Amino acid sequence: MNLGRHLGSRRLATRLAACLVPFGLALALAASVSASMPPPEPTAPAGTPADETQDESPQAAAPVEFVQSWTLTPGGGPDGAQAGSRPNLSYQLAPGTSGDDIVVVYNLGNTPLDLRVYATDAFNNDDGDFDLLPGDELPSDVGSWVLLATARVTLAPGTQATIPIRITVPPDASPGDHVGAVLASSVSTFDNGDGTVVDVDRRTGTRLYIQVDGPLNPQLAVANLSTEYSHASNSLAGAATVTFTLENRGNVRLGGRPTVSISGPFGLAERSVTLEPIEELLPGESVELSAELADVPALFLATTTVRIEPIDPSESGAAGEVAATVSRDRFFAPPITFLILLLVVLIGIRGWLAVRRHRKRALALRAALDDVETVPASEVEVVQHREPQPQ
Repeated sequence: MNLGRHLGSRRLATRLAACLVPFGLALALAASVSASMPPPEPTAPAGTPADETQDESPQAAAPVEFVQSWTLTPGGGPDGAQAGSRPNLSYQLAPGTSGDDIVVVYNLGNTPLDLRVYATDAFNNDDGDFDLLPGDELPSDVGSWVLLATARVTLAPGTQATIPIRITVPPDASPGDHVGAVLASSVSTFDNGDGTVVDVDRRTGTRLYIQVDGPLNPQLAVANLSTEYSHASNSLAGAATVTFTLENRGNVRLGGRPTVSISGPFGLAERSVTLEPIEELLPGESVELSAELADVPALFLATTTVRIEPIDPSESGAAGEVAATVSRDRFFAPPITFLILLLVVLIGIRGWLAVRRHRKRALALRAALDDVETVPASEVEVVQHREPQPQ
């Protein structure tokens, strides 16, 4: 009997525990969700000004900062599962051929991303730096040779996507270097504060270098060299402004380290300055450069010399085939102070010679007067003039 009651009590306890388990799980889940949620914002009493509202919570939750960060790199393996060690996408292909590769896009932020993936052409901007076409401008060179497996990709935070690409070189592609990039971009709309809404295209990616087989012609040139000379306060020296254009007239990307020097006749009193190097000047591109040289002696005739030491950014040896480019410009640098002093001396000498000639003439006239014999007035015969008489 007691055993029966005991077993009945155990069955009742078991059923009661089974009923309480879901309720306990629900309470635990609610406690977990409640702990993960930020505490509610304190509500100010009615009639309290907004600037007098105080936060009485002991620990206010920090606002969540949304970070958008991403990158695109060449793939490091057949499946692109890891970032590669390649700094860029670089190929040597023959006209009419193609090659396959992969790029990997990583979402490094904490918010989902919808990215546009595309290829474009490169050029040198006004400062000579590497630059790319705007996102809304269609490429006409190497950027148009790239076909991506997708044009857009959506990534959750901390995820990545592998995108196959195919590069097809046209049969009529010119030999030499063709440069562009493969990019992942996101366009965001911002208000600049005055009511104007602008679209900002943020993009990152990897450079794309394709060298098409054929004759290579590495060639740098200096054009439009000119020198402007202005005198300093002492006028025996001055400052010179040298401007010139560095051009890549070949079909291989090259850089250059410019050195500008100015000297007088026979190389006297040379002044020189070395400019910041142009690391990578693409084929067909050019950049305007200038140099300021101070304390340039005014030696009547001066010569400006611009020397470009070639740099090979690809380390392919192309720069070794290019001799240093040298260009010269001659200009007149008169020593104004010296010329003014010389003019004053010449005027003084001429005046002194004029005074000297005047004195000589006066002395000669006085000597001539002293040699004239004087006759007393009593000995002078006065002859009256008579009119002729008619016959």
